[in-house]
Amino acid sequence: MLKQNSSSKGIQEKIGEILAFIPLRPNHWTVLALILAVMGAFAIALMQDLILGLLLFSVGGALDLVDGAVARARNESTKFGGFLDGVSDRFMEALFLFAFMFYPLPEILIDSKIWLASLVFLGTCMPSFIRSYSEHHGVLTNEKAKSMGGIFERSERLILITVGLAAGILFSMDYFVGAIILAVILSALTVLQRILYVLQHRVE
Repeated sequence: MLKQNSSSKGIQEKIGEILAFIPLRPNHWTVLALILAVMGAFAIALMQDLILGLLLFSVGGALDLVDGAVARARNESTKFGGFLDGVSDRFMEALFLFAFMFYPLPEILIDSKIWLASLVFLGTCMPSFIRSYSEHHGVLTNEKAKSMGGIFERSERLILITVGLAAGILFSMDYFVGAIILAVILSALTVLQRILYVLQHRVE
């Protein structure tokens, strides 16, 4: 799993200190980021405007990165804020992928919509579900659940999709669909890896 380095975290903290003076609470930044993602999804799906959609998603993603920093700067960090941020992250990723189901993409082996839906299920939903559900049912301790990793988690998934989309815009959308297919395969392996992890570390 990719970790934030100290320099990028320091930049986020500085931006958080600047934005803390704006009369918006941290959760408001999270909701604003989600609203921009919804607008981006509409731009891609209904307007077929890829550039506008990506711009809105990019701004929303940037705001999503600093809401935690704003919370720390204002000394308003809460458990609910962390929960809301995590849920918002999953919605934003799912919205991005769903939007492309209405955008003309090349067919590789099967309809690209199936690849996109598979990635929403295997990548966006299942890894987090396995972690939360294993702890909820007491199969794993909180410590073991938190230490559950994977070969292909959210950071890696977003990087692969972003690189694939950039190649798609510059050359051919075949590259984007190819990146989605690779992400589906790696996400499926991560789901299997997490299930095996639960079996190995379960509470007897």
